[in-house]
Amino acid sequence: MSKETPHIAVEARSEFGNNASRRLRRAGMIPAIIYGKSLEPKAIAVNADEWKVFSALHSHIVMLKDGKADQPALVREVQFNHLKNYVVHIDFQVVNLNEEIHSEVPVHAFGESYGAAHGGILEQEIHELHVICRPADLPEAIKADVTALNIGDALTVGQLVLPNGVRTEVDPSAVVFHVVRPKEEVVAEPAEGEAAATEPEAINEKKAEARAAEKENKEK
Repeated sequence: MSKETPHIAVEARSEFGNNASRRLRRAGMIPAIIYGKSLEPKAIAVNADEWKVFSALHSHIVMLKDGKADQPALVREVQFNHLKNYVVHIDFQVVNLNEEIHSEVPVHAFGESYGAAHGGILEQEIHELHVICRPADLPEAIKADVTALNIGDALTVGQLVLPNGVRTEVDPSAVVFHVVRPKEEVVAEPAEGEAAATEPEAINEKKAEARAAEKENKEK
């Protein structure tokens, strides 16, 4: 394992529930769970200060140290309390650094597409791509250059530039991004017969107005 791989201190926990979680946070720890292919799920607590340092590195792989044996793990899920801005829970998966893993990776567009700059709309069909790679090669995101896309053009999975060591088995013809024309408002045409029905109404209105005017003149 590389010396540069970050470490986080963890400890086993046996208390659960909201009150136990609050006590952990007051003690500077975060509730978490660790699981793996040959490991039963285990409830742990993570050092909050060390987690802050690690999260700033934007890394997926971390060494969990519990005083016995360090375990390489992949950060699978981080749950936040967005109102109070703190981490509620973390899921770790123990991995073998020499074996490939399957994971979903977000796909982000970069650049402004030519078509979108000329009245089109850039639409994204695939937001996460299923990839296969070794844990150390897992990217934070896959970036897709959409600048050349004109109205009617599409960028497919096969055209994505994947990082070294990363592959996917998703259909290469699947559309990730495409640029479409904006939908035009359609003015509803009157149904056949409606227009014909309104014409006699207009004629009848004019006749009624003429009769009313004629009656007024006679009364004068």
